[in-house]
Amino acid sequence: MRDENIAADLTQDVFLKVVAAIHKYRYTGKFFNYLFTIAINACNDYSRKNQHAIDCDMDTLQAPQPQPLDIVIKKEEEKKLNSLLYSLPDIQRDTLILYYYHDMKAKDIAQITGVPVATAKSRIKQGLDKLIKAYKKEGGHEE
Repeated sequence: MRDENIAADLTQDVFLKVVAAIHKYRYTGKFFNYLFTIAINACNDYSRKNQHAIDCDMDTLQAPQPQPLDIVIKKEEEKKLNSLLYSLPDIQRDTLILYYYHDMKAKDIAQITGVPVATAKSRIKQGLDKLIKAYKKEGGHEE
């Protein structure tokens, strides 16, 4: 909203609306999505009522473009990581892919792989440790 006081007022307004409408909430999705929808609607309503013009040029709205050298370096790093990932044992590689590429929780990974949650967590940690060690050995950056 570009104004800290307005943002604070809208935040308070959003939480009051959530409290007032909590009985309408249906447990079909994440509560965060419900809260976020109310927040967006409150901000849009405020903007419509007050007709605040946002004075900025298109350059401020566009993300900085990566340099060609940065793109090449990133692709090489991704290839190296991918190669190292596929050099891991299957059980660790699979858990890392599910965890990092598919944003699954350890509980879900455990259910999919048919192991206890502690085992899934252990495989994630061991696989990540091996991947980091191999990456550093190959001369990768420490990120």
